[in-house]
Amino acid sequence: MASSQWTLLGDDILNRITDRLDDIYDYVRFGAVCKPWLSFSHRFYKHKHHLFRANHQLPLLVVPMEGHQEIRGLYNIAKDTLCNQIQLNLPYKRCCGSSHGWLFFVDNKSAQIQLVLINPFASESEKSMIKLPPIRCDDHNGVMHMDEYGVNKAVLSKDPNDFPNDFEVIAIYGGTQTLAHYKSGNNFWSHPKPTKKIQSFADVIFYKGMAYAVDFHSWIVRIYRKRYKQRLGGNNSSPCYLRFKTINERLSEFLWCNYSGNAYLVETSIGELLHVRRDYLTMEERIRKDDEIEEEMKRARAEYEARTQEEHDQLREEINKIMDELENQKVEEYVEPDLSKFLEEELPKYDNPQLSVNFTVFKLNFPSSRGQKSMETLNGEILFLGDNNSVSVPSSRCPTLIPNSIYYTDDYVGDYFHNLAFGSCDTGVFNPENKDFGKHFVPSFSAKGMPPPIFVVPRYRCSAKKIV
Repeated sequence: MASSQWTLLGDDILNRITDRLDDIYDYVRFGAVCKPWLSFSHRFYKHKHHLFRANHQLPLLVVPMEGHQEIRGLYNIAKDTLCNQIQLNLPYKRCCGSSHGWLFFVDNKSAQIQLVLINPFASESEKSMIKLPPIRCDDHNGVMHMDEYGVNKAVLSKDPNDFPNDFEVIAIYGGTQTLAHYKSGNNFWSHPKPTKKIQSFADVIFYKGMAYAVDFHSWIVRIYRKRYKQRLGGNNSSPCYLRFKTINERLSEFLWCNYSGNAYLVETSIGELLHVRRDYLTMEERIRKDDEIEEEMKRARAEYEARTQEEHDQLREEINKIMDELENQKVEEYVEPDLSKFLEEELPKYDNPQLSVNFTVFKLNFPSSRGQKSMETLNGEILFLGDNNSVSVPSSRCPTLIPNSIYYTDDYVGDYFHNLAFGSCDTGVFNPENKDFGKHFVPSFSAKGMPPPIFVVPRYRCSAKKIV
C-alpha cells in the first residue's frame, strides 16, 4: 500500500488496531505514521483513559538516572526495559505523590509546606506546573527535612488539565501524618479539628466521588469537608474543616501485632475497594515486641509504686518545669541541617534496611455494612503500590506480568536517613496466594541517596516528535 493510502483507512479498522494497544509508546509509534493516525490515537487514548480511569492503566516507573541529578528515566515493567528515548527533567528530590500523570514535590524549606504539581507529559498548550497554597504547620507536627519528607503522600481527584475548576488534592503531611484538603480555586487548605488524640494516616483515595483514608491500625474513614460556623470576632484560618465517618473500626493501638508498617486503599477494575496492609516485621517479631513492652510496663509500674510521696512531688515539679520551658521557647527560623557529620559518623551504624515481609489484602464490605473481609487471592488483579496513587490493572491486560500479584516500590519514610544508608532497596513483587517474593526493577546500589522510584500513569498528550 502506498504511503499516501494509510490516511484512507477507516475509523473502524483503526479502532480495531488501537484497541490492542496498552503501552503509551505503542500509541506514540502508531501516531507517528501520519497526521490522521496521530489525531485518532490521541482521541482514542483519551477516551480509553477516561473509560478505564487513570488508576486502571498500566503504570510506568519513574527511576533515577545515575550521574544525572535532575534527569529521570522511565522503566517499562511489562517489557523489562528502560525507555532510553524519554528523559524527564524533574527536581532532584523525593516525589511525594503520583496521580493522573502529575507528580508532587515539596518546593520550599521553611516553616510551611508548599506542594508543586509537575506534569512532564503535558502538551505545549496545557499546564505543566501548578503551585498550591502553603500548608500551615503546627509546632507539634515536627516537620523536618521538609524539602522531601514534609509530605508523606498526596493524591488528586481529577486531572487539572481536564477539570481546571473542579479538582481536589488531599495530602498526608508532617511528623504526625495528618490530613489537609485543597479544593481548586481556594487559597487555603482544610484541616481536621484539633483533638487530644493524634490521627496519623497512611493513605488516601478518591473513590466514587468521595474521599477515604486509612491509618496504620486499619481505621478507615470517609472524609467530609464542613464549613465552620462563623462567630462574632472569630478568626478562622480556614472557612472549612475535615470530619471523619468510620467505615472500619480501628484495631487496638496498644498491640504491635495490630500495627502495619504501611497501608493502602486501592480501587479494582470492577469497582471494589481494597485495603492492603504492608508489614516490615513478622508476626513472631510483633508478638515478641508486645511481650517486651508489657514487661517494660510492669517494671515501670513497680518502680513507680515503690517511690515515696516526696519523690512523686519532686518528679511532678520537674515535669512542670520542663513543660513551662517548652511553652516559652520561641519558634526559630528553619535551618537546613548539616548532614556531613552524620554521614561520616552515624550512617555506617545502620545495619538493617526496612524490608517488607508480608502484604495482607482485605475487601471492604461497605456500603452494605461496615468491616472488611480477608482475601487470599486478588481475583485476577495486579496492584501497583508505593508513593503513587494506588493502581489496579486486570491481569489479562498485562500478560507478561505475574498475575494476582502486588508490585511495590520503597516508600518507607519512618527514618529520613534510611534511603541515604540503603537506597531504594525495598522494591519487588509479592504473591498473596503463595506468599512468594520476587523482583522487578532493582535500583543500582550506587543510586542510594537518590530520589526513589515511583509509579506513574502518563497521559498521552505529547506529539510523536516530543516523545520518540
